[in-house]
Amino acid sequence: MKRKIDLLKAMNTFVMVAEKGSFSAVSRELDIVTSAISRQVSDLEAHFSCQFLYRTTRAMHLTAEGNRYLEEFKEVLGRISTLENSTQQSDAELSGQLTISAPRGSVSLGFLKVASEFMAIHPEVKISWLFLNRFVNMVEEGVDLSVRIGELPDSSYIARRYGDIKVNFVASPDYLARYGEPIHPKELVEHRCITDSSNRLPKRWRYQENGKEANVAVTSHNEANDGDIVAQLAAYGNGIAYLPTFLTQSYLDSGQLIPILKNYEFDRVPVSLVYPANLMMNRALKSFVNYLLENKI
Repeated sequence: MKRKIDLLKAMNTFVMVAEKGSFSAVSRELDIVTSAISRQVSDLEAHFSCQFLYRTTRAMHLTAEGNRYLEEFKEVLGRISTLENSTQQSDAELSGQLTISAPRGSVSLGFLKVASEFMAIHPEVKISWLFLNRFVNMVEEGVDLSVRIGELPDSSYIARRYGDIKVNFVASPDYLARYGEPIHPKELVEHRCITDSSNRLPKRWRYQENGKEANVAVTSHNEANDGDIVAQLAAYGNGIAYLPTFLTQSYLDSGQLIPILKNYEFDRVPVSLVYPANLMMNRALKSFVNYLLENKI
């Protein structure tokens, strides 16, 4: 006979264990004994009749089923948080400090305007913005919420879809006149490419062909750790770049850059709001995330 458990509590505990990779770390954060954390995860495994974790004396790893259930649990917890937030009394004043990271140049996505509206409604909420063109370790760097572009790797974070954007292969008319226009992404290996070294895989450019994803390994003729600089270098005729349109739109509008390889672009690339699951206990963060999603431009 299965033990009766607090299912939501056990789900949240499992998500935290997966995020931190340690029972003892969760034990310290929740201020309860490690054996109680282990029991909650074991009870959850028993409830669903499967093993979520491989445990050894030195380490632990998620099983395939553990990875699958982790994503389902995060979605359930996120939906419950949304429901709880929608039923909260509005007379309780929100306050606190939020640290939010986003890529440089991404303010054209509209979240800064919506955030300003939120802060006008809740003047006791303070926000520290970090605009960085590099991967942000949210736990180590104390970031509460991150705006991220593109497909996300599997993780223990909760991700909410905020919108989507286009990503283009672009080059200047001058560059194309000198070096010619590639007809297929594979020809990019023969061209001068400008890469953004702040990306996870800056020299592996993705494209779509016959409905399937492919990629090409390019060589950097020029590189920078800032997408705005990459866009400028491309506009100055230094080579071909692969960038989101929020970085290139002004150059496209002026004719300084031209989209190329359009038949191989992805339709849209997701923009996500990402945060650690346990941080949704923060009322200010919960309200802020829901306000962004409900009022996105």
